[in-house]
Amino acid sequence: MKLILICSILLLYSCSANSEPIIKKINDPFVVKIMASSEIIELNQLQRKIEKNLIVRVYKLSGSEENSCFPESHGICKYKYYIATSQIDENPIVNAYFIGELGEIIQYRWEKTNQIDTAIIDITVNKYTKNALNYNKSLISIEKKYKLIVKPNKIRLQILK
Repeated sequence: MKLILICSILLLYSCSANSEPIIKKINDPFVVKIMASSEIIELNQLQRKIEKNLIVRVYKLSGSEENSCFPESHGICKYKYYIATSQIDENPIVNAYFIGELGEIIQYRWEKTNQIDTAIIDITVNKYTKNALNYNKSLISIEKKYKLIVKPNKIRLQILK
C-alpha cells in the first residue's frame, strides 16, 4: 500500500514538474506600447474610505510627437489617457477606453455614490504638462475640471463649469 502511495506521489510530482508555462509574444504594437511605456494610475487607491465597486485604472502615455511647446527639444506637452475598467466579480465586464490627448491630469478625486457598478471621479486637467509650463514661460496654465462617470460598458467625460 505504501508503495502505491509513493508511486502515485512521484507520478503526480513528475507530471507537474515538467509542465512549463506557455509564453506567447504579444504582437499588437499598440498594446505593447501602452504596457511598456505608460504610467499606470490606480484610481481605486484614492479616497480609501469610499467603497469602490469597479476597478478603474488610468494609463498615461506621452502625447503626439509634435511638441511645439518645447522648441528645439523633445519634452512632453500633453499626455494621451486610456482608462481600463472592470467589475469586481467572478465574470467581470472589462473594457478599455481612450479619453483623448489632454494636457496633464493634475488631480483625481473619487466621489461617493450609491449607484451599483458606477464610479464618479472628479479630475482636474491642465492644458500643458508641468514640465512644459516650467520650460516655456510663454505658455499659459489653463485648468479645466471634468466629471468622469464610469460604468462597466461606457464612460462619460463631462466638463464642469
